[in-house]
Amino acid sequence: MSSSSRLGLRARELLSTRVTDPARIFPLFVTRTCAVQPHGLPTSQSRPRSGMSRAAAQFSSPRVATQTSPKAEMAQRVDGNLGEWTAEALSIILPATFVFPPLSQFPKPLGQKLSLLSHWVRIKAQEALSNLVTKLGSKPGIFKAARFKASRSALIPTAKALHRTMAAALAAGDKDTINKVCSRKLANTLLSHIDSRPRGRRYGWELVAYTSRALYPSLKSHRMAPASRERNAPIVRQVVVAISSRQRRVQYDAQGQAVPGSEKEMDVVENLAFGSVIDPKTWQQSDWRIMGTIKPTTLEGWLEEKKHIELLIKER
Repeated sequence: MSSSSRLGLRARELLSTRVTDPARIFPLFVTRTCAVQPHGLPTSQSRPRSGMSRAAAQFSSPRVATQTSPKAEMAQRVDGNLGEWTAEALSIILPATFVFPPLSQFPKPLGQKLSLLSHWVRIKAQEALSNLVTKLGSKPGIFKAARFKASRSALIPTAKALHRTMAAALAAGDKDTINKVCSRKLANTLLSHIDSRPRGRRYGWELVAYTSRALYPSLKSHRMAPASRERNAPIVRQVVVAISSRQRRVQYDAQGQAVPGSEKEMDVVENLAFGSVIDPKTWQQSDWRIMGTIKPTTLEGWLEEKKHIELLIKER
């Protein structure tokens, strides 16, 4: 079990700096007209095919009450309203989430290359162990089948379906669908962008093609970690899938006519993060929710995050 799995929600909130800004998720739709403060970290790779501005919006971190002990707080929140807890948990990327970068983004010195690879191998081993512990924990007996089935083969098709659904809903201004497939934090931000659009403005969206098929889509991370060290704490299941696609957007006026020159097309690589929560009492899994996209891991960023995790563990 990785050391990061010992961190509670509050500690994860403090480390959660890698969730992408909405403009980086769908730069075709998010413009500077939204009244939110910019945030500077790019978290997906995009290759624009035409000049267009890409803004970023700052997420606000959920607040966790600190008046009661962590054990009492966890028991109250989980037993009282698992759905509410799930909404908050899926707004936070798990610490030590490693997204293997493209070779073009690897550090040039050989020593740094080997160091990054060694960290990746260690994290993949920790992921496998953590996932195995979860599976074994769902066995009602030594010789009985596990109650929880991971179904890894379904993760990439699920990621593609969620990605298409969210993009189409954002273009159409479909708030119900956005609330259904996105985490609360991401949904609130995307809805604010929809509300900020000029009256009568509509968009059409099309996924033209999946690109770089030899490399994408690919499963970058698949982790299961308990929310805390308490017994029967809910388990967060988080997946990151890299998707390379060509997308097209067109803008329509109030009369439903395409605005001349509004059609834009771009190639984008997105590391889509989505998650769910597993109830260890029933081993039922909540619906998948998109958490955002995150940038590929760099050696410098990884070492800094590792240092922060170690400091937080010492303080607990």
